[in-house]
Amino acid sequence: MIAIIDYGMGNLRSVQKGLEHVGFNAVVTRDVSEIDAARGVVLPGVGAFSACMENLGKFGLIEPIQKTGRRKKRF
Repeated sequence: MIAIIDYGMGNLRSVQKGLEHVGFNAVVTRDVSEIDAARGVVLPGVGAFSACMENLGKFGLIEPIQKTGRRKKRF
């Protein structure tokens, strides 16, 4: 499963549908347990950087994303 990080910005469903179209199981989530269980994560670059970082912090997603990124292999 690929976790697409939902940080309240942009149309993330189009990213999800694109990944599904090429054969990946993808979910749009901000659930830390789903992020931890994911094979990989996608953090779409949508919207203003400062607002996106603020939302990631507000939802408590910065540390889980960093942790997942360190232990997952890139593909």
